[in-house]
Amino acid sequence: MKFLSNSKVLLTFFCLCIFQKNSFANECLIKKDLNIGLINNNYIDYKYYLYYALGEYSLKNNIEFTISEVNQNANEFDIIFGEFRDLAKLSLNQTQIPDKVLKFYNENEVEVKENLFPLDLDTFILLSQDDYEKITFEEFSELYNPIKYTLGMSFKTKEDIINLILYHLEKPSINFNSLSFELTSDLFSKTYENLNKNIVNNNFLEVFNSYENSENVYTLFSDGILLNKNIDYRSFQLFPKSKYIWDSEEGVFKESFESKPLSFYGFSAYLNNSQGSGLLCHLIDEEVRLKAFRDFNIQLSPLSINEIRSIEDDLSDDYKKILENKNKNILKPNYSLENKKYDLFTGLIFGKYNYDDIMDNQNYLNK
Repeated sequence: MKFLSNSKVLLTFFCLCIFQKNSFANECLIKKDLNIGLINNNYIDYKYYLYYALGEYSLKNNIEFTISEVNQNANEFDIIFGEFRDLAKLSLNQTQIPDKVLKFYNENEVEVKENLFPLDLDTFILLSQDDYEKITFEEFSELYNPIKYTLGMSFKTKEDIINLILYHLEKPSINFNSLSFELTSDLFSKTYENLNKNIVNNNFLEVFNSYENSENVYTLFSDGILLNKNIDYRSFQLFPKSKYIWDSEEGVFKESFESKPLSFYGFSAYLNNSQGSGLLCHLIDEEVRLKAFRDFNIQLSPLSINEIRSIEDDLSDDYKKILENKNKNILKPNYSLENKKYDLFTGLIFGKYNYDDIMDNQNYLNK
């Protein structure tokens, strides 16, 4: 009997050990010496936000950290930050994901694969310092103001322009043969005539300065700009799409009454070492996220309306509608494929080509 009693004690102890091991396996882990990587892009500088967030995290958890640029040395870092499209080029692998992180993405209805975690979901809006009613792309392309440019935007980053075209086409790829593309490129070409060409090669802060100086009737931003505490605006709308949509089954253009807020992943985290998952847990804290949206002018956008429930009474109904829907319409373009088409469709927009020229250069796409 004593032997059986001792066996039960040992079995209970063994089970408790297994339970504790499993319960800790999905907790946020704190590594005391974090090596952080950053993949820079030429439009938005995330470095200052990262230094602030890491400084706050290090004080809270008594850790040390370094931040340096990733340059063919991705394996050296615990976590890497950058645009989702750049991080997706790294070798993705399975990693232990803390329950807190899984819950965060489940609540926002965003799917996470392997060790790549989006922290930013952007859709396109036009912001204005004047009051304007919502208009269609056709109306927008005809808009003229004698003292301001119609539109301020930058063509500095190819991938952002690819996103913008796909946003209008509402397709995962660009098809030059489609009537929808012909219509969209024509509207962009008309809009380009009164585009603020002084900032087409500028970075985000320079585009933002153009907006603050009231150079444009509308300026193109991602929706996260609306949450910044220092932004001053009178009206905004999703970048307008054509009032017509091509119905391939019936072979006619039909009037479209709904504009979908198609969205794209932006700033993201690549977890290279699960021991550093505590930082990821810190970054998704509600207070930390709200501070990022409000205090840092980097266009960081919520993944869904669930992220800003505590402040939703301060938001307009129009923006809440965007936040309720943009996570239902996420596109992840194949940029290596679409980049081959970039010169042709921007040539259309800039007036370098007409549509017939594009059709004559289809062999270009097969290179």
